[in-house]
Amino acid sequence: MVDEVRAKDKIKLWIFIFIMVLSIFALVYAEKQHQLNPKYIKQYISHFGVWAPVVFLILYSIKSFIIFIPAGVFMLAAGLSFGTMFGAIILIIGTILSSTIGFVFARYFGKDYVQKRLQNTKFSDVGKKIAEKGFLIILLLRLVPILPYDAINYICGLSKIRYRDFILATFIGTVPACFLYAYLGENILKPFSKGFYLSLGLVIVISLTPVLFAKSIKEFLQDDKEEDEHKI
Repeated sequence: MVDEVRAKDKIKLWIFIFIMVLSIFALVYAEKQHQLNPKYIKQYISHFGVWAPVVFLILYSIKSFIIFIPAGVFMLAAGLSFGTMFGAIILIIGTILSSTIGFVFARYFGKDYVQKRLQNTKFSDVGKKIAEKGFLIILLLRLVPILPYDAINYICGLSKIRYRDFILATFIGTVPACFLYAYLGENILKPFSKGFYLSLGLVIVISLTPVLFAKSIKEFLQDDKEEDEHKI
């Protein structure tokens, strides 16, 4: 009886690994073919039936390890595939998983890899400020997306910020965007509907916030760096 249970667990594990590997290849292939869009993602995960939400979460969680794919593509795909409410819930769960994976990977397993990817970039000096301001700075960066989503996960993993502050700020800061993008995703194939125009207008407003506030935020992030230079 015990052996049968273990055998079933092994089968489930191998099925999970197979789906994960298949998903990775699907992402890479779609990216190379320039076909990675919400409609493609919906078509792909629909082949898994009731397991579609699980496959979507896997794709959403591992995407940052393959290539810096814009999170917006998946956020729209969630709304297109599952509707606004369920799509937003899936996105919130996926956000927590993806953020945790990137954070833990950077902190414990891939420090050299992450530092190499972020070295000599505009993200390299943000870690110190994040460690000092913790919750507030992450909440700000999530609400006003002036930095790529996955890059923030890596930077936080390299900094001394507590995981509790990081994930709580991430959760609060991304919930509005999850519902908004899911709403737009649900209406993306209905270009003349009221829902499409409303959601598109709100997304445009959010997209413009980095342009409007980027200078102030960047100055805020560099304050401590300038203070340290004056002390020296």
